[in-house]
Amino acid sequence: MRIGIISALQKELQHFNFSKNTINKIGEWDFYKSVQDKHELILVKSGLGKVNAAVVSTLLIEKFDCELLLFSGIAGGIDPRIEIGEVIIGSCLIQHDYGKLINKVMVTFRPGNFPNGEPKNEIEYRLDSKIKSKIKSSHPNVRMATILTGDVFIQCEKTQKKLFEKYGAQAIDMEGAAVAQVAEQFGIPAVVVRCISDMANADGEKLSSRFLNMAAKRSFNTTKKILEILL
Repeated sequence: MRIGIISALQKELQHFNFSKNTINKIGEWDFYKSVQDKHELILVKSGLGKVNAAVVSTLLIEKFDCELLLFSGIAGGIDPRIEIGEVIIGSCLIQHDYGKLINKVMVTFRPGNFPNGEPKNEIEYRLDSKIKSKIKSSHPNVRMATILTGDVFIQCEKTQKKLFEKYGAQAIDMEGAAVAQVAEQFGIPAVVVRCISDMANADGEKLSSRFLNMAAKRSFNTTKKILEILL
């Protein structure tokens, strides 16, 4: 299977074994090739945010004919029961910053739907049921949970609590649900793997110096296990 591997940061992508020679450069993005467990991998560092994630997802599908997208990286925790270093696979992914604002209250819609009236469709992107079953069967202890995505880096305890109370989600990132949205539009599955590097109220200095490398490596290790069960 040809699989597109996406990470937002170099420290997230560096654990994958890939050639330093680019197989293609499109715009600002370098794409690399690797082979793992009989899969052909096309790897790219997207950069932060939903737009970057959507662009590279589209390129992986259209230019490189990837049959599945897999995002590996770090995330902030918003569930107070979650511990730093825990790995989460997104069973549901929600773009929490798409919708309409009424009297300072955000009403979330499914991206692409006109945000008027009441939401008519579910707002989540869901993990492919067959892949979900395979992961659960092979790794029953891995946590499947809801991940929020938005173009805001949360460093606010009050916002963290509000998001948890509203969505009951466990983690928050800046790319995952955008990858899932593009994959769905092209009719292929997407898997988002995140390791909690900080709670969403931690300061950036603490994140970069203490936990980023550890979380990136743990996310990679889980991603590698997923690749093994997709054979």
